[in-house]
Amino acid sequence: MNNKYEVFIQLLNFNIKKHSAEKVFKDFIFLFAIDLSNKVVFNLENSRKYNEIYQSYDIDEQAKMYALAGELTRIFQKEKKLNDVLGEIYQIVTNRNCLRLLEDNDGIERKLQSIMKINKKSNDGKLTATNCGTGSKILAYASMLKVFKIDYKTDLQVTAIDTDIFNIFMTYIQLYFYKIDAVVILVDKNTNQELMKLYTPHNEDNMENLMVAYEE
Repeated sequence: MNNKYEVFIQLLNFNIKKHSAEKVFKDFIFLFAIDLSNKVVFNLENSRKYNEIYQSYDIDEQAKMYALAGELTRIFQKEKKLNDVLGEIYQIVTNRNCLRLLEDNDGIERKLQSIMKINKKSNDGKLTATNCGTGSKILAYASMLKVFKIDYKTDLQVTAIDTDIFNIFMTYIQLYFYKIDAVVILVDKNTNQELMKLYTPHNEDNMENLMVAYEE
C-alpha cells in the first residue's frame, strides 16, 4: 500500500462487514464532489442526492465520511506534483486497473504545441478531454505545461466530458484541488445530451448545474 494513502484506506474500511471499501469510496466521492460543487453553484437536486446517500449511513458512519474528507484534503494539500490521487486510491481499493490509458506522447506533444501557439496569441489555451475518467489525462497534460513554463492555473481552460457520473465526480474533485479552470460535463452515453455541468471555482462562468446527479 502506498503509505501516503494508508490512513485514508483504513478509514474506508470502518465497517467492512456492512460496507465494502469500494462502496464507501464511491459514496464518499459522490458526497464530496456534490459538497464542493455546491460551494460554487448550489444545486437543489444534487443536494437531495447527497442527503439520500448520507442518510443511508448511521451517525458514527457519517462521522467517518467527514474524516475521509479531511484526510483527502490533507493528501491533496501535500501533493507537490499533479498526481492522479483518486485513480491511485481506486486501484488500491478495487485491486484492478480501471483507468483509461493516457494519450500517446506524440498526441500530447501535438496538443502542447497547439496550446502554446494559442497562448502566445491570445492567452486563451483550451483543452477538451472526452472520456475523462479520473482526469489523469488532464493532469498529465497540465504537468507538461509546467515543464514548458506555462502556468496551467491561468493559461489553461479545460472541458472534461464523460458518460459515467463516478468518473465525472472524480475528475471534478481533482481539478478542484489542483485549481484548474474547468467545466466538467456529464453526457448521456446514447444521445450525447448534456445532463449535468460542474464548474470549478476558477471557471469564469457561474451557470447552474443542469440536472440532478444520478447513478447509472
